Amino acid sequence: MKEDGRCGELLVMFLAGLTIGTAAGLLLAPHSGSYTRRQIRNLAEDVTEQASHLASEAKDAVENVVEKGKRIVT
Repeated sequence: MKEDGRCGELLVMFLAGLTIGTAAGLLLAPHSGSYTRRQIRNLAEDVTEQASHLASEAKDAVENVVEKGKRIVT
């Protein structure tokens, strides 16, 4: 069980690094301000979508663990 938590932590750290690296690349790229802001907005929307998906998966995993725990106890 502990290994699953570690895998989730690594995934979150990877996604955070990817997001920060992409944002830094966009900010340092030689594009106009409006283009860069649009790219950052799109990136933020993608990250929000991914976070929502991960939260949904985490909720499902917790529900499964709770259900298994109930079956073991009864």
